Amino acid sequence: MSSLWFTFKEGLKGFKRARLATTITISSLAFALFLVGIFMVLSLNVNRWIGDFREKIELEVFLENDLSETEGRQIAQKLQSIEGIKTVKYISKEEAARRFKKEFGRDIYDVLDYNPLPPSCTVAIKKGYQNSTSVRKISAKIEAIPGVGEVLYQKELMALIDRYINLLYIIAAVIGLVLVIISVILLYNTIRLTIFARRDIIEIMQLVGATRTFIRRPFIVEGFVQGLIGGVVAGGLLFAAVKLARRVFFPHLLHSVEIYAVLVIAGILIGVFSSRLSVSRYLQKI
Repeated sequence: MSSLWFTFKEGLKGFKRARLATTITISSLAFALFLVGIFMVLSLNVNRWIGDFREKIELEVFLENDLSETEGRQIAQKLQSIEGIKTVKYISKEEAARRFKKEFGRDIYDVLDYNPLPPSCTVAIKKGYQNSTSVRKISAKIEAIPGVGEVLYQKELMALIDRYINLLYIIAAVIGLVLVIISVILLYNTIRLTIFARRDIIEIMQLVGATRTFIRRPFIVEGFVQGLIGGVVAGGLLFAAVKLARRVFFPHLLHSVEIYAVLVIAGILIGVFSSRLSVSRYLQKI
């Protein structure tokens, strides 16, 4: 028990010995994690917006014009059995004519003496298949069915979204990694300053037989606390920023408890890793 109390007490002493460096480090860590949190919130909302758009994407399957009603509905049943297809709505020639009249205000029979509109199917795609690659495969399977004339959907737009959403994730990951590395370096240097201020005590502890693990503990506690504070501050800043953004710009902006938990855990891990690295390198030199 006394050993644990000593470890905790010595760990907190580092805050007094290097107050300015500690304050700057915690502030920098909090700001870096805050930026990471912003990227996570943006990613969450971009995913939702893209998901909402993909939910609305449908395939228009035009059947051959000379098919009977029975044959058209049989093709619709075949479409429903294709993997990745959620729903299929069959549109007969008569229904197509009614839609034409509703959209253009004129009866197709007033324009022509016959109904040239082919039967068709509107196909909705399941989640997990709402990307350009999967939809292209589904489209190819549909086109291979006898009686299908043409399959139309927003190919170029879907490919564009897939390409740029992946680019966005890569950029966010790179920026997040850079911010984490900067945070590790800042904490590493702060712990080094603390170690330098307590070098005499460390040497005395070694002389009386203290193990490296025992010497290392207070600095790990210091890094843990710094990381914890940095993560909590970052979470608070992010929460305030989200509330402000929802009030002023985006009333439906999403955020989640998991994001704040990730910031706190990331802060702790960065603090422990940085302090452990710093004290281990110092002990190797003496």
